Amino acid sequence: MVTYTDLLPKPTENQQAFILDHGKTEDDGQLKYADDAKSYGWNMRQYGKLKAGAVVLNRHPGKITKDRKWEIYGGGYVESVSDEDENGNVTAVITHAFTIEPPIKQGDSFIENFDWNTPNKKKRKKPNSWAYFWDQYGMNEISYTDFVGLIENRHLSPIDDTQSLPVEKDLTNAEVEEIEEASSKGFTVLVDEVGPNRPNGTQKRKFTGRHTDWERVNKAKQKTGALGEEIVLDFLIQKAEKNKTKLPEHVSKTEGDGHGYDIRAFDQSGNEIHIEVKASKTNFSDGFEMSANEVASSLEDTPYKIYFVHDLDVTSKVCKIKIYDGPFTEENFMMVPTNYKIFKK
Repeated sequence: MVTYTDLLPKPTENQQAFILDHGKTEDDGQLKYADDAKSYGWNMRQYGKLKAGAVVLNRHPGKITKDRKWEIYGGGYVESVSDEDENGNVTAVITHAFTIEPPIKQGDSFIENFDWNTPNKKKRKKPNSWAYFWDQYGMNEISYTDFVGLIENRHLSPIDDTQSLPVEKDLTNAEVEEIEEASSKGFTVLVDEVGPNRPNGTQKRKFTGRHTDWERVNKAKQKTGALGEEIVLDFLIQKAEKNKTKLPEHVSKTEGDGHGYDIRAFDQSGNEIHIEVKASKTNFSDGFEMSANEVASSLEDTPYKIYFVHDLDVTSKVCKIKIYDGPFTEENFMMVPTNYKIFKK
């Protein structure tokens, strides 16, 4: 059985948890919240507690269900929260989403007798009952203990396309210029390798930028991806110079994107290693997109690795790299199809 620990990132020390109403209607019958497992919109001026990194459960209020009983039917992880618009409205991107089958339903003995850990903020309608939680804005904070207690023994099903990384804002030219300037003084790169042959601890390196094609980065349609490639190339060149091995080749730049990888590196015996680079400005999320060509390339005889550059932070002048060893197969990874090509019969 799939459990919440399989689906969600590891909790933090002060992990936030919420129950969010979906499909709630205004007096005129219009939806107040979109019924969407992958996003959630609200007004920060009315409720400002929900932050990126929270875990959530989704609830349908009784007024929109056929039997007029509320149900908790799914959940996920708040990957990011947008900036406020002029009216204070924001949208959260929800990843690692799942459904609860069957839903937790009002009237079920489980929920009616659930021993809530969440502290009282006002007198509940009944001692230790669920009734207290639905008397707010539709966004109800609960303890992480209650979050776990509600779902730890339930059947959870991942929603296929929500475990891919959300679309994010690309680096701006100003941010690229700031990183270029910072690299001359030292931009810190923290490298963590996944797998049985990983070195002990996180490697700490400096991104010098001396091998970087800054003009290419500035002209790239996807600046975050282009800079990620340059950061990895710089790291690999430093490593090759230290070990006195053959220097890596930036093949996506010199030969095009058709290989299914970006960099051709070499080990101490001169054997090739194919490296595909993924990059994100956001905090680490255990998931990334791969094309069919990249997956196929990982299945070839030449060793294949993913270098995932993440937490690319202009302000702190730090980024992190997580390294994954191929091949990328169902045996080694959870692989979720996110696109289909359709042909007429």
